[in-house]
Amino acid sequence: MEFHLNIFTLNCWGIPVVSKNRTERYEAIAKYLQESSHTIVCLQEVWSEKDYLYLKDSLKSNLPYSHYFYSGVLGSGLCIFSKWIMQDVFFHQWPLNGYIHKIHHGDWFGGKGVGLCRIKYGNRLINVYCTHLHAEYHEDDIYLAHRMLQAYSTAEFVNLTTGPADISILAGDLNAGPGDLSFKIVTQLPPLVDPFAEDPTKPKPFGTCDCANNSYSDPNQVKICPEGKRIDHILYKLNPAWEAEVIKFGNPLPDRVPGKDFSYSDHNAVSLELLVKPLDNKYVEKEVNIGDTFDDTATQAIKVCGEAMTNLSKSKTLYLTVGGLILMFLIGTVGYWPNSIIYDVIKLFITGLCFYYLIMGSLWHRIEMNSLKAGLTALENFCRTRIESKIATD
Repeated sequence: MEFHLNIFTLNCWGIPVVSKNRTERYEAIAKYLQESSHTIVCLQEVWSEKDYLYLKDSLKSNLPYSHYFYSGVLGSGLCIFSKWIMQDVFFHQWPLNGYIHKIHHGDWFGGKGVGLCRIKYGNRLINVYCTHLHAEYHEDDIYLAHRMLQAYSTAEFVNLTTGPADISILAGDLNAGPGDLSFKIVTQLPPLVDPFAEDPTKPKPFGTCDCANNSYSDPNQVKICPEGKRIDHILYKLNPAWEAEVIKFGNPLPDRVPGKDFSYSDHNAVSLELLVKPLDNKYVEKEVNIGDTFDDTATQAIKVCGEAMTNLSKSKTLYLTVGGLILMFLIGTVGYWPNSIIYDVIKLFITGLCFYYLIMGSLWHRIEMNSLKAGLTALENFCRTRIESKIATD
């Protein structure tokens, strides 16, 4: 029998103390979801457990099942709400999550990854994945390799776990739009359908971040591109026995919280309504050959990994050189420091700086290098097996 799915995703921008109008916005988000017809809700950047518990209590009548993915120091910020029973839950944390010393970015402290809730609706199984990839932060995008490998890890996780499900949904802030390498990896490897491309009535343009209609958007970015960037997505993959019709797709929230002069978040929400229907019993199951579309993408990803490893080796040399020079300075000046609290504080600061550079050039370097190698070898293995498979079939 056919069934409806109504999915909603939003990056809530819920950083305690830092995020503006946080309490009022969460109240508005809860009110909207209470009155909506959404059956599955995926939220990101719910960094406070109290905010999650508030939403859980507020939505217990219409979305009684929920799960928060605890991880890292702050929690992953990811949670899923459902109208139907969550049969299984699992969280896969990525090995590369930014840098511990980039405190103002905070991604490392969140222990980010991808969360899976397997939802049971009657005799149907629905895999719901919620995720939030690393942001760019800078124009030079020093996190490109991190985000790319997060995308690859997510894509492989989805690809390996969709088997039992009738339909699989991936929702969240990918910090990547169509055409970006990370987006290609996520949509080509499982593979996943982008409903924006399937919906003939879709609004154009359709952005979700730094849009002119959002009160929190960066004015400088709005001047450059008023429609913003489409980096928040709901993607899906069907079991071969099913087909889906996009009923409605877009941003369901008004530009401002009713009665207020601010938006629900610094991102726009995305919603997708699907009608999932069984194919004729005589359908012929076809094997999806992901290699034909993923070969070029994998080659690009391998190149990014290689460049990142080269840059990381240069950083190691720099960190160890600076750390070594500071250490030599500390050893060479033993006994020459005046006996004063001020100088003791200065020595303590320099010693801490020395340890920072030595740790970044040794322990942290090994952690990041091994994570890059893990992604690189997996990508190389994919390309190698594709070539061997083609040779075997020729």
